[in-house]
Amino acid sequence: MRELIDLWVGAQSWIFETFVSPVLFGLGLMSWYEAGYGAVEFVMLGVVQVAIIALGMRFFERRWPLEREGDDRLIVVDRVYTLLNKLGIIPLAIFVLTLPLTNQIEHAMRAWGLIPPRIEQLVPWLENNVLASFLVYFALYDLASYWVHRAQHAFSWWWALHSLHHSQRRMTVWSDDRNHVIDDLLVTLALVLFSQLVGVQPGEYVTILMIGRLIESWSHANVDMGFGWLGGRLIVGPRFHRLHHALASPEERHIHDHNFAPVLPVWDILFGTAIFDRKYRPTGVDDAVVDADNGRGWIAQQVTVFGRFLRALVPGLSRSPMPPALRPPAE
Repeated sequence: MRELIDLWVGAQSWIFETFVSPVLFGLGLMSWYEAGYGAVEFVMLGVVQVAIIALGMRFFERRWPLEREGDDRLIVVDRVYTLLNKLGIIPLAIFVLTLPLTNQIEHAMRAWGLIPPRIEQLVPWLENNVLASFLVYFALYDLASYWVHRAQHAFSWWWALHSLHHSQRRMTVWSDDRNHVIDDLLVTLALVLFSQLVGVQPGEYVTILMIGRLIESWSHANVDMGFGWLGGRLIVGPRFHRLHHALASPEERHIHDHNFAPVLPVWDILFGTAIFDRKYRPTGVDDAVVDADNGRGWIAQQVTVFGRFLRALVPGLSRSPMPPALRPPAE
């Protein structure tokens, strides 16, 4: 294990010193030196995640697909989303945009003496138990993600953005990152601030993010798989999460208002939004305006969804009634 860690750190240092550091120096951005070094690791982790998805998760989709027929051209744009996000292009842009705000909030909290204690200070026995401490932070992060996800469905302006993620009719392991950049920005900002409040350290945050995102990628897989009766109530799998993407029907108008949890189904169980069944349901949305996302590329989707967002945020911009898919789903 020590050899693997040394190899990883050596590769990170070589990439940074060979490619990133000269660019930062040439552009006079040495204040970003530390952040740049961390960004190299983020990209390296992204490469690992893409490899796991492409070589590991896709094996199960090819070997045991739930939906054997469908237009595979719909998947192409999702691969673009995955590469842009996993390789750090979108996250880097979001980081640059949100860093000044998060720094100001952090400085203001320190100036006011509002420094929240780390969990280890509240529960001292966690101090010497690295694994238990990590699991507590992971659970708290997932709980925050659960409520952010519910907010994405509850507010019309946020649903206008998030509906892009639900519009995919051909859901696969590539679908997790299919989000509008403003949606990603809002989610990232909310979760980073929450992580600061509960004392998640940068190294822990990156690890939580990577593990969580891999599980979320798998939960979108085109397979009818779960983790058994007990395991399916401990970890979100494809069978559980697919219901969240189900196409609404007259009998199940708000079926997608269930199974919100990113990783831990316990939140859906506790808050009454869990459904465990093995009924097959196609995925997508029942609104033609949003469903049309399936015929667009990345840029066209971003522009179109931004227009939906503006119309939902300022209804006066559009004289036509708000489409049903842009109304906040009822609880």
